[in-house]
Amino acid sequence: MDVVVKEEARQDLHRLEEDVREQILDEIENLRENATPDNATYVEVGELKLFRLKLQKEDRNSRLNHRVFYQIKNRSAYIRGVFYRQKGYGTEAEKELNKRI
Repeated sequence: MDVVVKEEARQDLHRLEEDVREQILDEIENLRENATPDNATYVEVGELKLFRLKLQKEDRNSRLNHRVFYQIKNRSAYIRGVFYRQKGYGTEAEKELNKRI
């Protein structure tokens, strides 16, 4: 499966610290082999239907606690947004994602 990181999601990633960004990019790359891993959930965000990939480490010192929102269309995964956990569940994420699609 192809993985396409949309421009807005690239900007989200660019704002992150390098080590967190690299961990997230590794997980995004894994979508090529399995587009619906165990840590992905099919969700409705307002009117949108997409997948939310939950990325977090159990280690208390880890800064990885993010959500990656993506759609699957025509055998491709389109990464629409990367948000810190707190923003990834609220209406703020819904508004942002609606602007991006």
